[in-house]
Amino acid sequence: MMGITHTAVALAGVSVLTGSADISVLLLAAIGSQIPDLDTTKSWIGKAVYPLASFLEEKYAHRSATHSIFLSLAIATLTLPVLWLYGWQLWAALPLGHLLSCFSDCSTKLGCQFFWPINKDNWVIGLNPQNRIETGKTADYAVLASAICVFCISFYLVTGGGGLGAWATRTLFPTERTAVELLRQENQKAIAVQIEGVRTVDNSLVNDKFWAIGADGGKLIVRSISGQIMRIGNGGDIIAKRVNVLPERLDVKTRRQRIEEAEAAEWVKSLPSGALVSGILEIEDSGEINLPIATPGAMSTVNKSASGVSLDYASKEDLEPLEEFFILSGEVVIKQL
Repeated sequence: MMGITHTAVALAGVSVLTGSADISVLLLAAIGSQIPDLDTTKSWIGKAVYPLASFLEEKYAHRSATHSIFLSLAIATLTLPVLWLYGWQLWAALPLGHLLSCFSDCSTKLGCQFFWPINKDNWVIGLNPQNRIETGKTADYAVLASAICVFCISFYLVTGGGGLGAWATRTLFPTERTAVELLRQENQKAIAVQIEGVRTVDNSLVNDKFWAIGADGGKLIVRSISGQIMRIGNGGDIIAKRVNVLPERLDVKTRRQRIEEAEAAEWVKSLPSGALVSGILEIEDSGEINLPIATPGAMSTVNKSASGVSLDYASKEDLEPLEEFFILSGEVVIKQL
């Protein structure tokens, strides 16, 4: 099987199995797919690292040691620190790329010693040798074309329908504006982001994961893991140096609600768990409302207005100071994560 076919199969398989289109994951999958052919100096990877390939070629039979599932397991074991530091997708990419490449070689005429060294028989897929794949022949190109199609479909789905444009945008231009644009593309989704930057309140460094939930002009609105709402961008709560878009997504249910003469306590109680409310409430005796001081470095989600309060991504907990009052009218947007 051609080297490019191995690469395409690995990219398609790893993209589907990990649900990732991250450039680092795809690069490791591609590298893993070429490891099996290190046992021959005729492959392009063998020519690239000729001394190593020459040594392996002399010591082991072709499609034996480097084509074994046990080498895949060894790679997975040796790279376990990557799992703890960077997550399972990046860790799985290299051994998965290798395993898929070995498995695909089982469909060729020669097969491979898939369970070397425990079993040194050549394992093949398909009882009829005439139906097996021959390197560089029609079947090889058919597998290549099929793998490319699967990868393109997976890539499109993984990038939220944004395809190459969305991938290039978030890979090449990792800023808060990138995340804002992706939020617009991926309607009804909250996007996980890793933000590196500086807090404006005390100039402390930030390198944390957040959920991007909305936009305010060019600023990105995010929720921290602890539930705080922040604006990211110039003039915001965090000045971002880099905003990396992560693969995780959360479905967001959004609905509008008009309120007429209601007890605030009953209304707050009716809100779903995880709700974030934005809008305006006209409240009876609004001058008596006492709001707690906002947490330094976080966005104030409930603010007094002339006749009530304005809400910006306020949680049920943020709305508790209003529970003793009566809502005359209001119109809000409720987002449920």
